[in-house]
Amino acid sequence: MHFTGQSSWRMSEDFSWPLTVALHVRDALGMPAAGPFFVPPVIPALAEHRAVTGPELDLVLADEWTLWFSDLLADHMDVPSNAGIGYMSLGDRDQGFRSLVESCFDAAKEAANSSRDAYFQHFHGSRGVEGLMITKLVASLEKELRHKAAPFELDVQILPVEGFWLHRVSGHRVLISESARRDREQLRRLLGPVVGELAQ
Repeated sequence: MHFTGQSSWRMSEDFSWPLTVALHVRDALGMPAAGPFFVPPVIPALAEHRAVTGPELDLVLADEWTLWFSDLLADHMDVPSNAGIGYMSLGDRDQGFRSLVESCFDAAKEAANSSRDAYFQHFHGSRGVEGLMITKLVASLEKELRHKAAPFELDVQILPVEGFWLHRVSGHRVLISESARRDREQLRRLLGPVVGELAQ
């Protein structure tokens, strides 16, 4: 989905299927949510966690997951939605970690498919309202800046995670929780500073 303003700003928005799969794997394995940066748990929350025993093994697996998530972030345009495990940037990961991912991949894929389908169903049902939220956000920032927004591009990727959360991956790319994307005030609070900087 794309939103474009009269001053040639452009925002693209999409549901991040591969990152959602990786987050389901993380939560299923009971790994920490801190690396490579904090990402809240997925929603709906997983009912059961697979036990990973031993502090040394836990650290190794957490490091492997962090590297995997970082690879998926870098390769995000190359991983199609509903991809098989061969697309999931696991080639450089430890065999033990790959085996654990394989053991819960089908469930993670199914959960990511459900979240993606729910996102698209909601978006198509309220495209005008949610598109207008972005347009109004930029318009209100233009009033504060006292000029039209400078040309900019921003890639907004949606994740089905808890709470109102945003992380800026790079100058022109953010990850945002689905609940924050749908809430006008939280969208302004979290995305507003990023858009305001780009629009100056």
